[in-house]
Amino acid sequence: MVVHLIYGVVPASIPLIGIAVLFTADVILIFWQITGTLRASENQMGNSGDTLLYWGSYSASIVAVAIMVFDAATIISSRTGANTVPAIPKTALTVRGDTILISGDIDFGTYDAIKSLLEETPEQITTVRLDSNGGRIYAARGIARILIWHRLDTEVDKRCVSACTLVFLAGYRRKLREGAQLGFHQYAQSSDVPLLDTAEEQEKDRLFLKARGVSESFLGKMFQAEHNDIWFPDRQELLTAGVITDGP
Repeated sequence: MVVHLIYGVVPASIPLIGIAVLFTADVILIFWQITGTLRASENQMGNSGDTLLYWGSYSASIVAVAIMVFDAATIISSRTGANTVPAIPKTALTVRGDTILISGDIDFGTYDAIKSLLEETPEQITTVRLDSNGGRIYAARGIARILIWHRLDTEVDKRCVSACTLVFLAGYRRKLREGAQLGFHQYAQSSDVPLLDTAEEQEKDRLFLKARGVSESFLGKMFQAEHNDIWFPDRQELLTAGVITDGP
């Protein structure tokens, strides 16, 4: 099915209208396939009197529709993101000189704002300063890609937890200001319906941190804390592991 096949390459920031187009295409295709299959099965049943093929095709059609709905829900979930923390304040994004200051929830509004800002004044900004308890992991990944593209530095003013750490690790140079903290824990979803494999999502981000130069020993510990707990490694461990690159 269309959505199922292209899920792996759908951008994290695809707008909802794009999801609607994909879902509509999938609906048209799947019902065209179901109609053709059932007609062929009916013809076969009329010729041979065997109902097994017909009912087998009917059951397979139900399964196909269920998969289509699940795929659409997965895409929608990836657009809204797995909610890695409870409800927290919305993002405050301001510019001070050559620095973007991000505080509060990291969501797709944050992504859109940073993308627009850097398109307008790409040479003015050199640093992104963070103070966030986390937010949407898909939004954080999108922001991380933007920061890597522009080779921006990152620093933490007070604390940077959960999805925020993905943004921080995208920094070309990464600084933890005096008294600031980085926090890591397992991902979780706000929905009661498990639309995402959180273990798979964690592995994606573990590989991202590895590509950013973080040590294997640190990668083995970053998701050990339960979701309702947070691991705050000390400055020396962060420096040794390659998480931060500059002193206070």
